[in-house]
Amino acid sequence: MTNIKSNKTTQHGARQYGSKKCQIADPEPTLITAGGRIKCRRCAGISSRTKKQCRHPALKTSKASRCKWHAGASTGPRTKKGIEAIRKANTTFGSFTKEAMAERKRKFAELKNLAAVLGID
Repeated sequence: MTNIKSNKTTQHGARQYGSKKCQIADPEPTLITAGGRIKCRRCAGISSRTKKQCRHPALKTSKASRCKWHAGASTGPRTKKGIEAIRKANTTFGSFTKEAMAERKRKFAELKNLAAVLGID
């Protein structure tokens, strides 16, 4: 049986398990998989429906011992060096770089000028 603690109680003294403050009192720290050959940290997430601990292994990079589903989204880079690295890395298509967009804008302005000279609208 899983020990669950929650800070919220209803008017009648029953605990509310759907809140984010609901945690497992004693989470099982390790998970043994692959027939006992692999031992790893276990995700400390809890199901709001079944009130049981998540059965997936925790990510190696997670400080809070969470799996890839319970770890949460990245908050992004914090330093100027990290922001610059992400800006450079996110250029997946060459047609959306600053230089390519400036070139298209210049060519479109030139085309518009030629259309005005020729009287084409």
